[in-house]
Amino acid sequence: MAITGSLSEFSLPEIFQFLDQGQKTGILTIRDPQNTQTGKPFLRHIWLQNGRVVAAGDRLDNRGLVRLIEQRGWLNPSQKDDLERLLEENVLLGLNLKSLGILQPDQLKLLFSVQVLRQVCALFQVESGQFRFDANVSLPKAEMTGLSLPATETTLMGLRSLKDWRILQSKLPEPNSTLFNIVPAGRSQLRLDVNETQLWSLADGSNNLRGIAQRLNLPLAKVQQIAFRLIVVGLVEEVPDIDMGINDIDDTDLLANDPNSKANNIPDRPPISNSFLQSLVGFLQHKT
Repeated sequence: MAITGSLSEFSLPEIFQFLDQGQKTGILTIRDPQNTQTGKPFLRHIWLQNGRVVAAGDRLDNRGLVRLIEQRGWLNPSQKDDLERLLEENVLLGLNLKSLGILQPDQLKLLFSVQVLRQVCALFQVESGQFRFDANVSLPKAEMTGLSLPATETTLMGLRSLKDWRILQSKLPEPNSTLFNIVPAGRSQLRLDVNETQLWSLADGSNNLRGIAQRLNLPLAKVQQIAFRLIVVGLVEEVPDIDMGINDIDDTDLLANDPNSKANNIPDRPPISNSFLQSLVGFLQHKT
């Protein structure tokens, strides 16, 4: 089973959210023949197990993690035989090297950070290209440290490190939008930073993003970015500020338009105004 598409249609956060919520296992490949940031072709492979990112690399030779270990000088000549044996046995390389005393826990964490987090964070700088997800493929145990991170958690870390938001600008929530909690504040397993936690607690539908920015004393653009992070990981939902035109409606107009109606049978529901329709169309266009 394969799922393919364009990053211009589905952003990386949206893809990761789908893979995490669906607890997907397989390989996600991001390919950009002419990356605008570097001018060179871009290729990354991300392996997931039950919605958690377990490994990443730019090739499929099962030697990426080995190269990282060797580059850091963490293998002496007498240990290379043990390394090759583990590769032949097709077992989780990182954890087994730790069990043999070749690697320490802190070294495993550093390897995971360099091999996975650094490469995944770089994906958020890809403006165009194609993605492909192949499910139920064999995971490369030689590339796995044994550590993993939920795809949504990876999304948060990647977006926090994003310096150029032009790629995602069209998907940011509107300044006049409000946020509603999908998950009650404090009931998520995701590790949020201080600003994310504060905004999440204020997502009660009573304040728009402009008001929240003033309340938190943060730039509006930063609040929009924080809100976007919470939206794409499924903690809050954006509700646009749409003018329903209620104040412009006169109840007597409703009666005049229907001479057969009775006042006590008329629902307290004004017709949709042109301003509402224009706002709705604009919002939908903004999100497509």
